[in-house]
Amino acid sequence: MVTSVSCLNCGEPVNAQYARVFGNDDDEVHACRNCATQGAISNGAAVDADRDGTPLVHRPDVDEPVEAVFHEAESEEDSEDYVTLEELREQPTTTQTGSSTDHHDDEAFAALIAE
Repeated sequence: MVTSVSCLNCGEPVNAQYARVFGNDDDEVHACRNCATQGAISNGAAVDADRDGTPLVHRPDVDEPVEAVFHEAESEEDSEDYVTLEELREQPTTTQTGSSTDHHDDEAFAALIAE
């Protein structure tokens, strides 16, 4: 049974239990408390030299690419509820000049503005 193992990253000696728990199947330790954080070691940084302790999590619904879907109106009846930007630009606009404040019919809103 192995009693002492050296970290393969920094050369610091670690005990056999540490190597058994945090190392790989061959009791090799690629990171220790001397050269990595305990959080990174808990996430597998000591298992392999290529691992840095970043959690290896795959989120199936989030990480998969999503295909864009566009819905187009199929008839005039479907499109009569929609307003296009060109239609909005064609509408006449009315601006009140000479008035520095807007007048509202809603008394609660007017009281809120007056505060």
